[in-house]
Amino acid sequence: MAASRFVSGLRAVTVPAGHGLVRVHALDRGSIFFGPAQGRRPQNRFDAPNQEYRVLYAAQHLEGAFVETVLRRPVGRILRRQVVEERGWSIVRPSRALTLAKLFDDGLQFHQIDAGEISTDDYAPSRALALALHTDFPDLDGLAYKSRYNNGEICYAIFDRVTPQEFDPEPVSPFADHKNRVDDMMDLYGAVFDTSPPIPPM
Repeated sequence: MAASRFVSGLRAVTVPAGHGLVRVHALDRGSIFFGPAQGRRPQNRFDAPNQEYRVLYAAQHLEGAFVETVLRRPVGRILRRQVVEERGWSIVRPSRALTLAKLFDDGLQFHQIDAGEISTDDYAPSRALALALHTDFPDLDGLAYKSRYNNGEICYAIFDRVTPQEFDPEPVSPFADHKNRVDDMMDLYGAVFDTSPPIPPM
């Protein structure tokens, strides 16, 4: 990710064309997905409050994408391996440079927000911020922010003014084919697999 730069009223960072972004997703879905689906209510941190736009979420590294998707809740630190192996990750590369609002480090004070406003269980403030930036800056492609669960990892919320055709996705890497990598990330985050026998159906 390029160094921060100024746009009038905005502190932004640039993701260069061809730079790899990491997407963790279900194996039965494509790697390029802007959500929520048509007609669905907003679910995630920077979703539009009333479907003014849709968002593709990604991360700079696999570790960031993994913790934000697979382990995004505290109860997610104990889970079955099958839950992980229903997913995989893809590297997606934008065909053009992306301009993203910098919502971390010096970008917080610049935009007159604090980290707590965009990392609480109440998504209303972060959604309102995203909508305001989307509205006020028509050329803005999305947001760059720190993972709520690992603030050493940078994540991205990319607006659907970047089209799916402007991404070049690499082949999916199923987690089932990379057990050692998965185990390393589980260890990194203190998460464990539930090895108890499944509860039989009633």
